[in-house]
Amino acid sequence: MKKRICAILAVCILFCAVPRARAAARFADVPAGHWAAADIELCAEHGIMNGVTETRFGLGLPLSRCACLVILSRFFHWTPDDPAILPYEDVSPAAWYATELAAAYRHGVVTDQTRLFRPEEPVTRAELAATLVRALGYSVLSGLAEPAPFADVTANAGYITLARDMGLINGNGGRFLPDNAATREQTAAILARLYRKLYAAPRKTGIISASGGRWGSAGLDAVAIAAGRLTGAQDSPISYAIDADAAASLRATVAAVGADALLCLSGDALRWNALHPVADAVRAGNYDGLLLELNGSYIDASEVESLKGLLQEKSLHLILPAPAETEDNYPYARLAALADSITIRVLGQSRMVNGFPSAPVEPLEEVYKALRALFHSDTPGVSPVLDPAKCALLLSTTGSAWTGSTNTGLVSAADVEALLQTEGVLSHYSERYACAYLRLPAADERPEEVIWYLDSRSVLARVRLAKLFGLGGLVITDANGLTESMLQAFQ
Repeated sequence: MKKRICAILAVCILFCAVPRARAAARFADVPAGHWAAADIELCAEHGIMNGVTETRFGLGLPLSRCACLVILSRFFHWTPDDPAILPYEDVSPAAWYATELAAAYRHGVVTDQTRLFRPEEPVTRAELAATLVRALGYSVLSGLAEPAPFADVTANAGYITLARDMGLINGNGGRFLPDNAATREQTAAILARLYRKLYAAPRKTGIISASGGRWGSAGLDAVAIAAGRLTGAQDSPISYAIDADAAASLRATVAAVGADALLCLSGDALRWNALHPVADAVRAGNYDGLLLELNGSYIDASEVESLKGLLQEKSLHLILPAPAETEDNYPYARLAALADSITIRVLGQSRMVNGFPSAPVEPLEEVYKALRALFHSDTPGVSPVLDPAKCALLLSTTGSAWTGSTNTGLVSAADVEALLQTEGVLSHYSERYACAYLRLPAADERPEEVIWYLDSRSVLARVRLAKLFGLGGLVITDANGLTESMLQAFQ
């Protein structure tokens, strides 16, 4: 008995299971061959959904609106809240679901647009999709979603499209049946999909330039040493930022943590004269492979193909701009067939709004647009541009500093963390961009400074979105600057 309890606890810890987890349940009304049997069992095993009795799941029964919020509260680990905050006239503070509903209200999952919550009414399929998107924190993206792919969807179209894009829901024959009640097994299937996505373990790569920082405890699968840039010059196509001895020392440190060591080079373009020097550098440095970041507006796939041939058994990983930044000059599918992985980089934005620099780092809305363009297909039977399992999302740990309308450079995560402890510094968070920023007030003759950066909340929003689209990896810039809170968000 003790062994069984220990095993259950180990599974809960390993998969970050929600509270009240219990052993996998086999309900008498769920045949082993039922299409949702595995999903129902996963939900029961991790305490996400219980049966209507100890032995019956309630197959085919509709899920009530109050039960839906209780289930989501368990799934997302929301702390039960005080029912006194609820604005609903038809919800008693003593109701069995009141504290979980209060938690959902506090998280913005339900609103006070009406004073009636209608707790015992069945939750519709449209309401379930919208509630899931809000619970995930992506309401801000609903206005960016393309028109819903279902002919019978009018209300909540953006939310339904988002849930479909993320692979959580689907329709049947071009229809979604939004007003139909969501059954208990349909809900279990959706939550099981979400669980498997969110608790997937993507391959993590960190880019470093020195041996310091917390990257060694980040559980990185690969570490790319930022050694230099492609210059485009005929005689010296590579400009090195660190010397051979420093690079060798870093490789030894990488080997000590059991990660693959990659040579990291960046540049506007890959030119023919650089192919042999780059391949030779990978071999001479005894690297496991190459991480090549290209920033230009055009790339020739034949050059990449030649480089891959020169590298032979060494791996080739590419960092490429998001589609909106390339003017269709990047043959993504061809490059993905040549490289071992493709990492998508989303650029930050900058514009002045009433004299204030709005310069979010990798804005969430642009990340969503890039992921949707590359990893989703609206046409049945047509595959997305790229296989998400073979791809990664680039995430920045450095902030962008601005004085007035002037960009004054990058700021490390450690320096941002130190500034946040400085008296007088004001911290803010943009819900639209899912990006944090701080304001260092003007003093004497020094004007106000603004720094946009990704905090742990920002990182979590992007990591989750990448997982929902099925991406198999994350690449972290300046992994030397990882903070403790970022480490948790990257898990």
